[in-house]
Amino acid sequence: VNDPMLIQGSGLFAGPPHWTYLVTLHSKRQNNNNQQSGPQPPLSAVRRRFRHFVALEDRIRTSVPGAILPPRPDKHPARAIEEATARQSADFAQQRAQELSVYMNALVHHPHAGMSPELKLFLTLQDHIGTAWPEVSSSAFTRMTAVGTATVEKLTESVDGVLSELGTAQQVAAGEDSAEVLALAAYEGRRIGAVSSSVPKVEGAVGLIRDRGDRLGATGLETSKLAKDVAWCDRDLAAPMEILASAMLRGGRRTKRLGLELGAAVDPFVVQYRTCKYEQMAFADRRLALKRRTEARTKADGRAAKLMMNQTSMQSMGRLGTLERLETEAAMYDEMATEAAREAEIVATRLQEEVGRIGAIRMREWDSSMKVIASGMKEACAENAAIWESALEAFKREFPDCPETGGV
Repeated sequence: VNDPMLIQGSGLFAGPPHWTYLVTLHSKRQNNNNQQSGPQPPLSAVRRRFRHFVALEDRIRTSVPGAILPPRPDKHPARAIEEATARQSADFAQQRAQELSVYMNALVHHPHAGMSPELKLFLTLQDHIGTAWPEVSSSAFTRMTAVGTATVEKLTESVDGVLSELGTAQQVAAGEDSAEVLALAAYEGRRIGAVSSSVPKVEGAVGLIRDRGDRLGATGLETSKLAKDVAWCDRDLAAPMEILASAMLRGGRRTKRLGLELGAAVDPFVVQYRTCKYEQMAFADRRLALKRRTEARTKADGRAAKLMMNQTSMQSMGRLGTLERLETEAAMYDEMATEAAREAEIVATRLQEEVGRIGAIRMREWDSSMKVIASGMKEACAENAAIWESALEAFKREFPDCPETGGV
């Protein structure tokens, strides 16, 4: 995903200016040695805007319930303000393009979403995607109609799908009868709670390290300026200030570098933190499937009971046509209930596979990240200690008779 382009609409219903992005699909061809060959020509190239990516996620979630999708980039806080201006930031668009590129690559390599027809259509349809998906149509009236219908459907069928604290209570209330899914919900509920409370603190700690590096560097810079101003009238007073300023500048640069390294190292933790919402959605898909299964079976049992109650009387009265219609309805509703039960089992199997897949990724990436964090912290602490020890040695050389430094 690259080449952001700002589109300026025209007309009464054109809407505010927006960015579109070039989405290019490449093939991965391999040579005879099972090694990836050089760059290949793109299979397709289409232009999409951010709302199209949002619609893609919604449609994939509907197509493969129970799948844990990769986290989609969120709308930036300043987006609403930027949409009200005539020009939008090019830096914003470049950052968004990078985020969308990571997201699309994760979708393509997803075991379920990567094979979905919705993703294939999104990547290959050369026309405006709104011609196939009315909720993102270029026509404002078509969008409003589609969004209104979808909202009613969601409010009707997903009362149980509200994201709440994951646990066995929600699954049992939905009619969960799988011991494996119940145990999984209990374990994942505790894990998601721990991740949701811990990862923001880790991000905050990394932010504090960056802030400390910035403040240390800024203080060192100001101290260096002050030393230069003092040097012209009092060289003896400027000397210790220069030593201190040099140490603070070097320490600030090293601390800032540590902050950048830690920011990259904790990225797998942040991804898992953002994935928690999508895992809760997957469990909500299972609850919704159970609700549909229960409703379908209730209707089928009601039709069967009605048929049994009226079968003898209708035969005696000779109402064979009505009896045949009731038998057909009972068979149809029973088939629908069987299909709903099958769909619920498919969602359960997919959900268990996805939780296992995410868990394997988490173990692999978190283990690697913890090693990077530990080694980075150890190296940074050693270098910062060396910086201040060298500053102390410089003080000793500059002021050998000073009792504060000579006795250390």
